[in-house]
Amino acid sequence: MSKTKSRKTNLLFIVILIILILYTAMMFGLLLLGINISLKQYLDVEVNGNIFGLPNMDYWALDQQYTNNIFGNYLYAFKNIKLNKNNSYIVGLFVKERVNAPIQGDIISCTIYTLLYAGGCAFFATFMPMFMGYLCAMYKNKASALIYTLVLFVIGMPIVGAMPSTINLMRSIRLYDTFIGEWIRKASFANMYFLIFYAFFKGLSPDFSEAAEIDGASQLSTMFRIYVPLATGVFFTVYIILFVNFWNDFTTPMMFLPSRPTLAYAIYYTTTLDSGSSFNHATRRMAALMIFAIPVIVMFSLFNKQLMTNLTMGGVKE
Repeated sequence: MSKTKSRKTNLLFIVILIILILYTAMMFGLLLLGINISLKQYLDVEVNGNIFGLPNMDYWALDQQYTNNIFGNYLYAFKNIKLNKNNSYIVGLFVKERVNAPIQGDIISCTIYTLLYAGGCAFFATFMPMFMGYLCAMYKNKASALIYTLVLFVIGMPIVGAMPSTINLMRSIRLYDTFIGEWIRKASFANMYFLIFYAFFKGLSPDFSEAAEIDGASQLSTMFRIYVPLATGVFFTVYIILFVNFWNDFTTPMMFLPSRPTLAYAIYYTTTLDSGSSFNHATRRMAALMIFAIPVIVMFSLFNKQLMTNLTMGGVKE
């Protein structure tokens, strides 16, 4: 009986391993294909039909702008990823005012806006679940039980159709089209990361706080000088995940930060919405997408060990 169960387990493990290997190979294959296409002159693909082969330098020799430069598509993308559109909106609660906020930006300014948006939103979207998770895990009372139940309700009950009212509220309180407004909006704890931090702090030994109280430490000092440093690994992991998520987000900046376009929105607009753009060529469009993807790939390469490392729950010996 045990041998049969062991064989079934081994077979399931082999099947899952094969699926993961094939999925990983497909992802790497698509990435390499995208890089290969981005290095080709657009006539090499559209006229010659060279999709899977290596770049043909003869076509780059015909290019009058980037002669014999295999990185010509990247140079073109750096130069031509830009936005310049008119835009205005109404702000104010009791006194209405029209604000002119033109949508302008090149690849440098859009990258700066992206770092402010993704970096700031990821920090507040990580800190607030950690803060509330700590309070609910360490202080057992009716309020913490109510907050925990509320989080479970919000996670399980999809809330849709709130964007128009949210935009109207942000404009009324004059936080629309500001990074501070977006950071405040992302400072929510009603998500799965609250449960992760809640479980982490709940699994820590109470000896930490007891020793701090004996030494005369305050509640805030105990939290920020003992428990928060212990949660650094979890905080950093969640922060990286959220940073990548906000880095790839173009719909939220498009709706809430119109005059501060992020790189994701700039690339989306120039490669998709702007029908008159020369980014209609697949090779130039792919180069723009690779420029957008490279920072995330580099970040994952640098911090993959932190993302994959098992989390320890405490350091007090019983």
